[in-house]
Amino acid sequence: MSVFRHVLSGATILASSAMLVPAAHAQQTAAAEQNGIDFNIPAQNLGAALNELARQAGINIAFPVETVSGRTSAPLRGKFTPAEAARRLTAGTGLRVTEPGRGSLVLVRGGQGAGAEQGDTEGDMIVVNGFRAGLANARDIARKADNLVDVLSADDVGKLPDTNIAEALRRMPSVYLIRDQGEGRYVSIRGVDPILNNVTMNGQTIAVSDTDGESGRAAPLDVLSSSTLSRVEINKVTLPYMDGQSIGGTINIVTPSAYDYKGTYFNVSAEAGYNDFGKDNRIFSGNVAFGDKFGADDEFAIFVSGEYWFKQYMSQSYTTSSPVTTPAFGEDHYFPTSVVFAESIGEKERYGVSANLEYRPTDEGKVWLRYFFTQYNDDRTRPQITIRGLAGRAVPAPGVRRPIVNPTSLTEFGYAGYRAQMENRAEVQQRPVHQIVLGGEQQFGDHWTLTSNLNYTTAKEINPYQRYFESITDTLGALPSEDPAIRFVLDDRGIARPVGYNGALANGLDFMDPAFNKVYRLRGVTSDVKEETMTGNVDLTWAGEVGGRALKLRTGFKVTSRDKSVDDTDYRYQFTGPVTTLADFPGLFAHFNDGRGEPYAPVSGLDLLAPSRAGYEAFFDAHPEYFTYDAAGAAANSMENDYHLQEDIFAGYLMGDLQITPDFSLIAGARVEHTRSNIAAQGFVAAVTSSPDIPAGRSRLGEVPFVTSDIVDISQSHSYTNVLPALVARWDIANDWLLRASVSTNIGRPDYTDIAPISTIVVSESYDATNDIVDLNASVEIGNPALKPYKGLNFDASLDYYFPDKSGSVSVGAFYKRIDNAVYSIVNEYRDHAFEGVTYDNYIEETVANADPGHIRGIEISLQKDFNFLPAPFDGFGIYANAAFIDSEVEIDIPGRPDGHVPFFNQADRIYNLQLYYERGGLSARVAYSYQGDATGSAFGDNPDLDNYRAPRKTVDAQIGYAFGSGLRLTLTGSNLTNQAALNYRNNDKFFVSSYELYGREFRLGISKTF
Repeated sequence: MSVFRHVLSGATILASSAMLVPAAHAQQTAAAEQNGIDFNIPAQNLGAALNELARQAGINIAFPVETVSGRTSAPLRGKFTPAEAARRLTAGTGLRVTEPGRGSLVLVRGGQGAGAEQGDTEGDMIVVNGFRAGLANARDIARKADNLVDVLSADDVGKLPDTNIAEALRRMPSVYLIRDQGEGRYVSIRGVDPILNNVTMNGQTIAVSDTDGESGRAAPLDVLSSSTLSRVEINKVTLPYMDGQSIGGTINIVTPSAYDYKGTYFNVSAEAGYNDFGKDNRIFSGNVAFGDKFGADDEFAIFVSGEYWFKQYMSQSYTTSSPVTTPAFGEDHYFPTSVVFAESIGEKERYGVSANLEYRPTDEGKVWLRYFFTQYNDDRTRPQITIRGLAGRAVPAPGVRRPIVNPTSLTEFGYAGYRAQMENRAEVQQRPVHQIVLGGEQQFGDHWTLTSNLNYTTAKEINPYQRYFESITDTLGALPSEDPAIRFVLDDRGIARPVGYNGALANGLDFMDPAFNKVYRLRGVTSDVKEETMTGNVDLTWAGEVGGRALKLRTGFKVTSRDKSVDDTDYRYQFTGPVTTLADFPGLFAHFNDGRGEPYAPVSGLDLLAPSRAGYEAFFDAHPEYFTYDAAGAAANSMENDYHLQEDIFAGYLMGDLQITPDFSLIAGARVEHTRSNIAAQGFVAAVTSSPDIPAGRSRLGEVPFVTSDIVDISQSHSYTNVLPALVARWDIANDWLLRASVSTNIGRPDYTDIAPISTIVVSESYDATNDIVDLNASVEIGNPALKPYKGLNFDASLDYYFPDKSGSVSVGAFYKRIDNAVYSIVNEYRDHAFEGVTYDNYIEETVANADPGHIRGIEISLQKDFNFLPAPFDGFGIYANAAFIDSEVEIDIPGRPDGHVPFFNQADRIYNLQLYYERGGLSARVAYSYQGDATGSAFGDNPDLDNYRAPRKTVDAQIGYAFGSGLRLTLTGSNLTNQAALNYRNNDKFFVSSYELYGREFRLGISKTF
């Protein structure tokens, strides 16, 4: 650990420890059950204000009617204990706040005690029965928030079959879900790529569990369970005290506290189910949660929970690549030059534990220690067959070689010859995430509050076993006079089905025959991806009044130290023994539908096979002399994802919140973030070659310090500073109307994989005989450590209406984001350019660069309504619906592309969610429909026709349950009930399928018991 990180650790521990000193000397003060609640009570009748205080605090309040009658309260906004909040509301009334017992306040006239007031004026007292729920009320939290926040309560998550955070968030406005094997993994918020989101737990940074070492800053949310949480918040407007890395938004996961519950809490739940695609696709899970308070005055509290989740799965996919046109059908019609049939069979499991230990010795001080651990494991086998087109055989002039693709109509084509490349990929992937947070808060007097946290978090992706078992066979390429080696017909979905073979080109065999497929290679990868992050923050708040107006000032600083690395080790053994087919050794092949597999659904009638993992390993062990280690290939692939990043971020902010009128407030402030990074990677020298035309003694390769297959270390440092101002206005137009408007700024640091200087280097020399010049040339594919961060300038406005009977709300909002420095791929050509100490006459660089400014804009509409106006039993019905309409544009400069105006990645123009629910007595039921429109893939090329899009996706999920009075609850859930497939297509024509995946429906039966 660096000296910097030691200093950070020590400083934050000292700050947290300092808070315990005043708390330890205040043991004589009665412990409060509520401490530091964020109140938001507008100016109104004093009695109504006290009622609202009781509701927000979850306590009972008693007060004399005649004393508060006719009085108007001042607005109250800020973080106070309930007692302090009551004192502020009743200032100048002569009332004194007393606390006769836990969970209650009694307001008495000056000079009277609580007992006297209750005994003498009981008939004149109003008792307000409030509550303090452990599971937050999402609508109220969003209403009280200063910024624009969408809130998903744990109760809402539990009423639908959402097994992880990503699945749950897709039901929020403007959230686009990106799936893997049918399960949600990433989310795009308001059309912004997942790498530009910020994910925190209880407000603290949590490390990112990578996927295949390539997801970078994008947080895969399938690692995080939805079973044990209090709520999830999406902060769409960034305030200065929040991290600047949040162009999409900040996803904050809030875990429970034992203080959320009035007594001891104990819950046990279990689920069992299956997936209807594949054989024996079992699903089961179990959760346990316990919370309690202890000590003489309940000053200690602990909440712990644990989870285990297991799922067997299977999916089948079809993909194409390298599309081409042919003169006979025009430029707008494309045919694939390669087709892949694949299946994934695997098991996933997730297990973890969360613990929250708190110490609240007084109203003014508290300390917490939180621990979170989860591990997500995926053990899968993926057999696949790639059919790649080959050109026809060469013929003497003036004959013409038959082209690779031979279309006879818009729906039928053939390959002159083909290569059948079979592969069975077996992989074990483990993704553990840890977080431990030590923090504390101390109030000083009536105005000051100091909060501090020390956070240590790690995430890994470990691949201890990943092997590829391969076979390859080529057919001859057909002559112009011969039929193609293979013919395909496109069905009504655009999926290619093999319908005929020219056996003369393949000895009477085809790729579905094991005797056709020759043993080719065994390769494997072990990898270790790790992120280790430490943060420390200190925040100081002053809350009071200036000129009769409530004012809150807040300042603080945060330091983040991140260490991120990817270390792959590739090994590959080329088969160099006598020709051996998959039919020549016992068990060397297996059919797709063996074991838990199914017949290939995307194209019925194909009896597909691939190398068998067990059989191939047995063959390798029996004949090691047939395999030769490919040192150069292993070296090149071992470093193609490797990098090491050290990133330090220093941040400070200042903001003020002024209640200008009882109904109007303004927040203004700015955050400054300084980022410095050092990133190291390697370059692989693919070739260093010379032209035979170079005159003797004139070669310049001696200037080059490396040769073919060398590995070159490359590192670079970079730093930048960003100032991020924000202005947020809130206007409570009337009791039931709320208007928010804001201008805010934020950033998005470039993805790790974009800034890592991983490179492939090709060097050559050429001779210009006319000018007698020997040129030294280089072509380099490399990342760009000097990338600037994305910058977001955001304009937001929303108008909310809350039904007076507390039965729901309606919200309409609009946003506009100007985004600078988006990242895209580019090819640069230079003369006399220096690279790694050598100046090249001609230098071609394929890299990434910052784009010109772009924008994302949209409208969000949300409705939630209980139908309590209907007669029983129909008053149990309700609706929750939202819709987002989004468009975006950014200008990129790709040579050869006619129009550089493109949408942002992962941005759908239309997102709709509709939920109909029924709750009455113990019965509950919910049906949810989700629609996601087209969204771009991850890259653009020089031909817009070939841009990849995810097709619109429509899903239906449902749940029905019954809660018995004893705390027992039974549920039955179903997801993806319409069996929606995942479809990607090329931009020019939705008929051109680039990928298609089926993964079936899920059904689960659950039981839960709360004691």
